[in-house]
Amino acid sequence: MYEGKDMLSAHRGMNISNDEFVAVLDDAMQALEKNGIGQREKEEVLSIFFSMKGDIVHV
Repeated sequence: MYEGKDMLSAHRGMNISNDEFVAVLDDAMQALEKNGIGQREKEEVLSIFFSMKGDIVHV
């Protein structure tokens, strides 16, 4: 079981910009593509990332 910080606590004060967040998404999508991951799975990963955006960007 994970016992570390929650997403908001882990990113608070880091001042991550929207552009930086999108850059991570781009890198993740490239890695998934390189490894032959299907479109549906890539969309699920994007959905998960975007669900956490409010706890990561400008907090």
